[in-house]
Amino acid sequence: MPVDLADWPIILNDRTLTSGRHIVLGDIDGPHRLWIRDIVAGQPLAYVVVRDGALPLRLAALQRFDRRLAGAPPAKLPPGFQPTPFQRRRLSMLLAILDASLDRAGSPSTTHDIARRYVYPGMTIGRGSEWKSSAERRRTQRLIDEAFALMRGGYRTLLRG
Repeated sequence: MPVDLADWPIILNDRTLTSGRHIVLGDIDGPHRLWIRDIVAGQPLAYVVVRDGALPLRLAALQRFDRRLAGAPPAKLPPGFQPTPFQRRRLSMLLAILDASLDRAGSPSTTHDIARRYVYPGMTIGRGSEWKSSAERRRTQRLIDEAFALMRGGYRTLLRG
């Protein structure tokens, strides 16, 4: 059955590029992200799903969208669609660490500065040899490494849930 996405109540973003139409539809239970390769008015939608490690998540997203097109009420998002509150805080911290490490305007922050500002705010951290041999320094360095790993492509694992 043909679908007119212009009738969708909330269109968050809509771009037509050479590769097709990229659209983000707003919904109470979370957005729907679509890539429509061929835009033919009055034609039914055909779903193409990539068969990879994220197949179960992709199928759940497809089923969720199809249910809404059929008029079903919003439902709770399945696990994996959004980060948990803990994951959100951690990712925000990793982004802040990455920004501090890549500061182009001034000099990049030291490991000690990053620990003091982002990892252990409000806590007194040692200096000198006490800092060099501390668990706090090792943990901060691991977080810096993780932030750079996300930047170099590790963020793709977030998309797989």
